[in-house]
Amino acid sequence: MYLENDDLCKRLIDCGENIYAVPNSKIKHLGAKSVDEKYNYEIELSRNWHWVWSKFYYNKKHFGFFSALLNGLPSFVSASIRFIFYSLIINRKKSKIYLNRILGFINALLGRKSSYRPNLNLD
Repeated sequence: MYLENDDLCKRLIDCGENIYAVPNSKIKHLGAKSVDEKYNYEIELSRNWHWVWSKFYYNKKHFGFFSALLNGLPSFVSASIRFIFYSLIINRKKSKIYLNRILGFINALLGRKSSYRPNLNLD
């Protein structure tokens, strides 16, 4: 869900291919605009889980397990501290966001497939 562009560019470079930039091109990214706003929090949970999972997966794929672990540990520790903090002050929304970061890291660490899906049945 994340780092696809990085992955594609890395693989092209590894194959000796060129990457070209088109300086006059413009792209407008409307992040999370294809989903009804009532699902914003669920999308935020998904985004946090998948970002950490994807980061670990990308680093493991291209640089090895140890590199992915070293690269991901600071985010894991930070998310763990924030999860504890927000749990203590009873901010459930923030604590769940950081829990999802932790779970994304753990699932990637265990070699599990990207599996988190947002709950879009909130009617």
